[in-house]
Amino acid sequence: MADRRTGTNPSWSRRQVLTAVGVAGAAPLVAPGAAEAAPVTPTSAGRWVGPGGPGVVDPAYEISPPMSESAVAEAPRLSAKQSRQLASGPSDAARTLSSDAAAADVPFTFRYDPFDIRDLPETLRPYHSNVRMPIVDAGPHDEHGVRMALLGGKLYDHPVNQAQYGLNLLESYRLTGYQVYLHRAMAQAQRLIDRRVVHEGGWFYPYQFRHALHRSADILEPPWYSMMAQGQAMSLFVRLAQILGKGSRWREAADATFASYLVPPVAGKPWGVYVKDGLLWLEEYAHPTQVRGDLTYNGHIFSAFGLWDYWTLSRDAGAKLMLQGAITTARDVHQLIRTRQWRSKYCLTHQKDAGNYHTTHIGQHSVLHAVTGDSTFAQIMDLYYSDHPPRGVSGTIMLAAGEHVGYKFDAAGTIVATKRLSLTRRSNAPSSERLKVLRQTGIWYAISGGSLNGYLVKEIPGKSYQIGRAAAIGYRIPRPAVVAAAPVKAYTIDAAGQMTSVVTDLAVGANVTVDLRAALNGVQHYRLAAGTYAGRWVGLTTLTGR
Repeated sequence: MADRRTGTNPSWSRRQVLTAVGVAGAAPLVAPGAAEAAPVTPTSAGRWVGPGGPGVVDPAYEISPPMSESAVAEAPRLSAKQSRQLASGPSDAARTLSSDAAAADVPFTFRYDPFDIRDLPETLRPYHSNVRMPIVDAGPHDEHGVRMALLGGKLYDHPVNQAQYGLNLLESYRLTGYQVYLHRAMAQAQRLIDRRVVHEGGWFYPYQFRHALHRSADILEPPWYSMMAQGQAMSLFVRLAQILGKGSRWREAADATFASYLVPPVAGKPWGVYVKDGLLWLEEYAHPTQVRGDLTYNGHIFSAFGLWDYWTLSRDAGAKLMLQGAITTARDVHQLIRTRQWRSKYCLTHQKDAGNYHTTHIGQHSVLHAVTGDSTFAQIMDLYYSDHPPRGVSGTIMLAAGEHVGYKFDAAGTIVATKRLSLTRRSNAPSSERLKVLRQTGIWYAISGGSLNGYLVKEIPGKSYQIGRAAAIGYRIPRPAVVAAAPVKAYTIDAAGQMTSVVTDLAVGANVTVDLRAALNGVQHYRLAAGTYAGRWVGLTTLTGR
């Protein structure tokens, strides 16, 4: 069996770390005779690309893939004590001009609300995962087991990918205790350190490939820098310091990375933090020769997660203030990022469709809700969810007896084909995705088999709907709500879509908490988080979320 101890020497040299890791996949836990994963060989066809759905190009997929749909679909189980300690409430923070900036030694003046910033149990932390990474790494990597990006037939160091991979490896280490995961995470962190550029006391992690923002004429020539990379690298260093001891070199790396947040922007120098319209921005795509950027929403929030991690380690007043400023920005621009009844925007500068990053935005607000306890972020989750459902939802569609119409649309939402189906009895069909169609109302299912294969069918409760629970989003901490209509029926549902109900004693005005929202047989519901009816579902219109 593998060594499950955590007593790795924190002062290992880079050579010792790489020797311990070896080639990715060549780990001592691989079963005898198992195939080893060789480093990726660059090919002329090698590209970093990703799908964004019909007619949509995910604007920054080549920098990092969007958050997994599983990251937003469940609510963590909390103890009664944790639920009390992490209770959510409506925002009552008064907007304040940052008069404390100088006292906290922060060289920026920005608008912020003094949000409560809280420690979180492991199950609620950013990047928490219960998925164990494969020991054999099938992704692009070099001979040292460091994650790389294959672009134009060449392998490049990719700071975000290396930091994200390291964070995922640490989650696998937490789940298993296997040293191979810890050592490989250290290799990712060490590569970041080895490539650092030191400027004004801050450590910056450069990109050395040319990048066309959104495949456009807005070109970032190397070297360029990203606060998303800075934030995720800082999260990785913090968590290594928490595992291996605050006196380790990883604490030094975390401190030096936080120092990069305190570097005022100067054109032509490494930078990433600036103030625009009074709001603090953590810029994912800091232009290398001008003080301007993309104002990318998901990258800003991921960078803020790095500030939260650093605050949990250091309790630094400046880190807390900058985090409060970054969270204020996320809240105050969410309506500008929003596209009514459609996916949110990826950025404010280019106003690009977020594509699959819309689901990432929903999940990120779940984390901000937990970090602050402010239910405003749960409200934003619901708002974005109502505009467009989360991606990656497949299942079985019930088609009631009667007539059904399947549609095909072009990228502009214009009908280009129809097919009618008349059923004498109830039938089922598989669906590969639950989605919206531009300029069309309602929710649609992409039918992937049977007579309507290749067509979209509209969601109509009682007539055409996904069987069982679908399109769930979880609130990481219980969200407050008030009963708006009575009597209240509370439901259970099984995998076959069979629902049973009880009539509750909940009266109008009663306070409750919820931890999950989902469509049950095509109808929106909340799941009660506590009390007599905990775990049961009530109709969305029965409650008013707070």
